[in-house]
Amino acid sequence: MLITARRLIPLGAVIATLCLVPACSRAQTLTQDEFIARMDTALDDIYATASEQPQHPLQFGAWLFYAHEAVIEQVPLQTLLDYADALIETGVHRIDINPGLFPWTDGNQETIAKYDALIDHIRGAGVAIGLNPEYSPTYHPVASFRQWRAAALPVYAELARRYQPDVFVVVHEPTTMAARMGLLVGPRAWRDFARDAAWTVKRESPATRIGAGGLAWEKAYFDAFASLRIIDVMTLDIYTLDDLPTYNEMIRTARRAGKPVYIEETWRSTCYTPEPGMTLEEISAIGIGDPAFRDLDIKWLETLAAYAGAWGLESMTPSWTQTFFKYMDGAGGLDPDYNREVAAAIGRGERTATFYAFQDLVRQRSSQ
Repeated sequence: MLITARRLIPLGAVIATLCLVPACSRAQTLTQDEFIARMDTALDDIYATASEQPQHPLQFGAWLFYAHEAVIEQVPLQTLLDYADALIETGVHRIDINPGLFPWTDGNQETIAKYDALIDHIRGAGVAIGLNPEYSPTYHPVASFRQWRAAALPVYAELARRYQPDVFVVVHEPTTMAARMGLLVGPRAWRDFARDAAWTVKRESPATRIGAGGLAWEKAYFDAFASLRIIDVMTLDIYTLDDLPTYNEMIRTARRAGKPVYIEETWRSTCYTPEPGMTLEEISAIGIGDPAFRDLDIKWLETLAAYAGAWGLESMTPSWTQTFFKYMDGAGGLDPDYNREVAAAIGRGERTATFYAFQDLVRQRSSQ
């Protein structure tokens, strides 16, 4: 049943420029039209190969971007509730939220009340909650990994106690988190943090499933997490096609450890020209809201769902869900003007073709 790397990815040369890594040195030599054409062909190839395999039913999550630590303070509660309702409208089984140290270490009761109301609202609709805490320097820069541990574990305990989430991913994208801290933190330190964080969550919420995982270039970290008995489920963040053979190996690692796997985050690779000082966040957000990529966004979701179904993964969660409501010429996922327009579109009840395509995907794949 499993897709082999050879059959799934005969695309190394074709997709070599479609990289999204913290220190990408491969120059983008394609025009936007060439990028779209080659990505389109690559997705067709992967979809055709994956569809030859037996397709297992999937559950679907969706990332509620405006509940992220870095932006929730500025977002009105009604926008958060409307955003959640729109995601629920697609039929998703779980809504994923990425909190951080703020507002918990600050005691910011107004923002805490937003999280309370939002999560109660989602739960009231019968939809599961996934919490994927991550580090952001927006409010609380840290000088050492020890400082992060000391700050994070009490927050994890409070999140688990307060919300009793269905899934709590104690570590995802560890190298991304460490890069934001300005630190180099190896697999052993992150494994120890994952173990301690998992026990912290379990003490407060015994029924919560504990997850951990990351990106393809974090396989050593993934392997370390898979060795922990306290970790219930392994997670993958997929933003590239040329790394699918590594993700295949990560899935096999999880299976050998007796653990299920799901795609915690996915979106298409971005089309960009590297510039000095460009950060991972800047790269990952380039052109996210540009309508030139709308059809590619839809095809990416369809293809990754086929890939997940072929491997028998539990679920798949798209990340840049602002595209469900608005596209704007040249818009990046982190552009303030774009996000103001997205929030307004959510308030007006607008939906894009990407929204409806995802809604259809949830209906079709959930019932297979």
